[in-house]
Amino acid sequence: MLSGAELAYRVVDPAERFNDLFRRFYPELLGLAYCVLGDRLEAEDTLQEVFLKLAEAPVLQRPDEEVAAWLRRVCLNLGANRLRARGRARERLERVGRLEAAEARDDLGSPACTVLRQEEQAEVRWVLARLPERQRDCLLLRHSGYSYAEVAAVLGIAVGSVGVLLARAERAFRVLYLERNDDLS
Repeated sequence: MLSGAELAYRVVDPAERFNDLFRRFYPELLGLAYCVLGDRLEAEDTLQEVFLKLAEAPVLQRPDEEVAAWLRRVCLNLGANRLRARGRARERLERVGRLEAAEARDDLGSPACTVLRQEEQAEVRWVLARLPERQRDCLLLRHSGYSYAEVAAVLGIAVGSVGVLLARAERAFRVLYLERNDDLS
């Protein structure tokens, strides 16, 4: 039987550590990725990339809180990359005039409230994509239920700075959202 000191210095098998982290953090990160992307399949694809990066990252042997913050940061970054790629793809489709036909096929037979909700979600994502990265990430994390301490760990800022950053982010979001709606009216 190992003593307490021996247990503290026992080397953890990387595969076991990875599996444990995957089981514990996958559901949480799936919710975060879904908030960013709005599409479950894209969120799952993003998480595959996140955990592939974790498998090769030295952070795997760090304490759980550090790994959790690292995972959230990578998830947000990869989600933002996917949003940018999605936006570029949509712009290319709009340039050649194919977007309207694709949307008409997708929305065939859907209730009006579903279309309105999708439009509102698209508006919110559009505004989020135009916020400074730290503000966007702060909003997403906090409104996904993360504590100030968790948000601070992910963003690499002091806990006391989270409230200020959040207030600025909410104000900037509100201004952009209202301007966007005025422009569309």
